[in-house]
Amino acid sequence: MKKASLELAQKTETEKNSFLKELASILKKNKKYILEENRHDLEKAREQNLSDVFLQRLTIDEKGINDLVIKVLEMQHLDAGIGEIIEQKIVGDGLLLHKIRVPIGVIAIIYEARPEVTVDVAALCIKSGNVAILKGGSEAMHTNIILYKCILKALKKTGFRKETINFITSTDRKNVLELLTRSDLIDLVIARGSYAMVENIQKHSSIPVLAHSAGGARIYIDKSADLSIVEKIIINAKVTKPSACNSLNTIIIHKELMGTFLKAICKSLTQQGVALVKNDWTTEFLDMRVSIKVVADATAAIKFINKYGNAHSEGIIASDPAVIALATSQVDTAALFINCSPRLHDGYVFGLGSEMGIATGKLHASGPVGLKELTIYKWIAYGKGHIRE
Repeated sequence: MKKASLELAQKTETEKNSFLKELASILKKNKKYILEENRHDLEKAREQNLSDVFLQRLTIDEKGINDLVIKVLEMQHLDAGIGEIIEQKIVGDGLLLHKIRVPIGVIAIIYEARPEVTVDVAALCIKSGNVAILKGGSEAMHTNIILYKCILKALKKTGFRKETINFITSTDRKNVLELLTRSDLIDLVIARGSYAMVENIQKHSSIPVLAHSAGGARIYIDKSADLSIVEKIIINAKVTKPSACNSLNTIIIHKELMGTFLKAICKSLTQQGVALVKNDWTTEFLDMRVSIKVVADATAAIKFINKYGNAHSEGIIASDPAVIALATSQVDTAALFINCSPRLHDGYVFGLGSEMGIATGKLHASGPVGLKELTIYKWIAYGKGHIRE
């Protein structure tokens, strides 16, 4: 992998794009086999009585493969900015300093369900110049293996070392725990899955972990809101994909909207099959449930969000500039959605090509982890015999 990392650093954008183009072609040619392997995983998951939410995340259908192909092809047009000068300055008596963008190095990605992550990771890491170690969940093993075989074919056909993208097939958790101690080999761990899994990785890792908290969004409806857009935002945020980590958990509504308007919103939700839950502000529902909280004003709404939110995705519907300014400065979240649905919180939607996941920490990256978030920087000093006196 170290050799692969050094070789990858020398690859041109043309060579990286050739890999992406080849990978897209191979995925299309193997669509039938990918769907077959995914059916095996789904059958096994049903036998284990895994939840409908989990099954939804595990499923990859024909549309899902087509979407993967489109994402991989579109990534050819994006730039990770490797080698660009982020900052330049001259200090002292002429010492020239450049801060340049470089890949992180070797990244281990540990994830559950969502087999499309296997392809997302390969594409993002090749394009950003990083070697990857993938550890997918055992429930998606059949799908992940066929997708990894597609990746290996693309690597071979385009002249990349097979060690550039690595996949761990072992289901022994001891191997994961050992992996998390290899700070001599791995530069960053990215955890993507249930919050319990993420917490466990953070607990045992001696390597920096880029991770997310639990999801579930809150949307505050202010008394200044344009009421004509509220319903479509609320319904979209809850109904389009309830199992998504950016789906709606709690509606927070100004007390002046409690009457007829709130009743109309509740009626629309129940017509869509959404159950209204009382006084549950902490559960990440991931299904067709939503809770409702009435507040006195925007300040109370923001206090509520910061107390019960997960710094993942939050929203506000308002027209008052002062309320919007208060929310943008005070809401603690990786992404804030003003007069729009938090379901938009996605690397592809944000124009990043794809994403490794949503980061909710305070270091290095926040929000969708795309190409630029898979880079760091180093300083280059250009002198003419300069020494430190």
